Amino acid sequence: MTTLTDDMKRLHSRILDTDEGRRHLYRPKLTEMIERMEDAGERVPARIRDLHEELTADAIEAQFDNMPV
Repeated sequence: MTTLTDDMKRLHSRILDTDEGRRHLYRPKLTEMIERMEDAGERVPARIRDLHEELTADAIEAQFDNMPV
């Protein structure tokens, strides 16, 4: 396993250990890690891509939760 893969596993675990309402805050770091893996020619697991999509949707929803009505 590469260092990037190990780093990604640690980040994945940290995200899953975080309260669901705050997980979206890790989206920028996850995006960076995905890009680094792709640039290095490493395969990004489907579960990581799925988590990234979920965090993106959560981040968008969080923006609307903070809008004044």
